[in-house]
Amino acid sequence: MIPAVSVVIATYNRAKLLGATLDSIFGQKFSDFEVIVVDDGSTDETARVVGAYGPRVQYLYQQNHGPSAARNLGVRRAQAEWISIQDSDDLCLPNHLDVLHGYAKSHPQLGMVFANGEYLGGPVHNRETIIPQAKSRRLAGGPVRLVDLFDKSVVRLQAALIAKKCYAEIGGHDERLRICMDLDLAFRLWACYPMAYLDQVVFSYRRHEGNISADQERRLSENIRVIEKLLRENPKAGEILGAGRIQRRLAYRYYRLAKTRLKHGKASEARAALNSAARLAPLNAKYRLYQLQWLATRARD
Repeated sequence: MIPAVSVVIATYNRAKLLGATLDSIFGQKFSDFEVIVVDDGSTDETARVVGAYGPRVQYLYQQNHGPSAARNLGVRRAQAEWISIQDSDDLCLPNHLDVLHGYAKSHPQLGMVFANGEYLGGPVHNRETIIPQAKSRRLAGGPVRLVDLFDKSVVRLQAALIAKKCYAEIGGHDERLRICMDLDLAFRLWACYPMAYLDQVVFSYRRHEGNISADQERRLSENIRVIEKLLRENPKAGEILGAGRIQRRLAYRYYRLAKTRLKHGKASEARAALNSAARLAPLNAKYRLYQLQWLATRARD
């Protein structure tokens, strides 16, 4: 019998956390789902952890090609019309698929429906939910706009259901990306299909050393690439967002990239990134000040 939802989990060396994630999935109210774990070349006890769940979990192994490739493999094997992509370190709440699939079932035209998440262990940035409560209520009041996806990257795929046919039609995750692939996927889904947001909390985000200290330089570089890709592939997106909004976001990303590169001793690459920030936002005094400080330091040297 074909399940209503396929839960796809890409994992790499997270054996110590994966069991809790799987337990949270099987502990939901909703039960009409299959679980597919794609092991992206782990060298720890991942296979043993998954094996303890027996036939309840389909286990796939591939050489390390990154999370995007692992997710694409899992979705190709999925039987259901709706896909739930979960990280191997977060937790589903008991209402997770019950809420999302209940809405998706009555709105089959959607490419994606998503909701909010909470921080496991207490508030972060002085809030308990990933999307602030006031913004969450506003998002649920109408169709999801490009500006909502662009400004704060509100989509967390752990809180989403994606129509498999839509995922396939846009080509799935971009396998060249390893960190910002979810934002890229959300942009491409937005360009082709309607989306909906629900003002409910459906998963818990676990903060730990493995995700807090992820490669910040890659994260920022990929974020810039994803924005440039959106504008290149969808000229309409530039008109919707406006040049000022785009330039401010790109400039800030380049500024943070410059600081990250400088911290790691990549002076010439840092300067190139800072010059890009100043070129995009020539009236921003902070970027110009850093440029002047840089020139003064080089003059003293």
